[in-house]
Amino acid sequence: MTVLEWQEEYKNLLKSGRTAGEIVPMADGMERRKNPRFKLKTGYVWIKVEPRFQVVDVSVTGISLFSDFQFQPGNVITVTLGKAFSVEATVIDCQLVVSDEMFFENKYLVRGEFEGEDIGMQFLVMIKEMDDLEIEFSAVVDQT
Repeated sequence: MTVLEWQEEYKNLLKSGRTAGEIVPMADGMERRKNPRFKLKTGYVWIKVEPRFQVVDVSVTGISLFSDFQFQPGNVITVTLGKAFSVEATVIDCQLVVSDEMFFENKYLVRGEFEGEDIGMQFLVMIKEMDDLEIEFSAVVDQT
């Protein structure tokens, strides 16, 4: 669709929303939003969240990290070093452990295996060479 077509669709949505009572204005001048709000039937949307994890250790064959989420063996975790290098690790084990005895904090210890030792070696060398370490992880979290 072109921008003009989207604008026309939005105008139609406003018109039908007012007629159907889907637009809910705030009472007596309390409205502070520029555009009207629509009530939805489902009320649910999916939001992609990329949580961060604390690295326990790294070798040429894999990585261990603490997570608030449980991962199933076979899940794939993408590890991003800075903005230039990413490597994937397949989860081989995940178990609930005490991550901080002082604060009685429990987390999942996730162990992942890299695709190959050559990739793991490159990742390990790059990590050790960086002064300002920025590691990010992303994965699909199975919450069933």
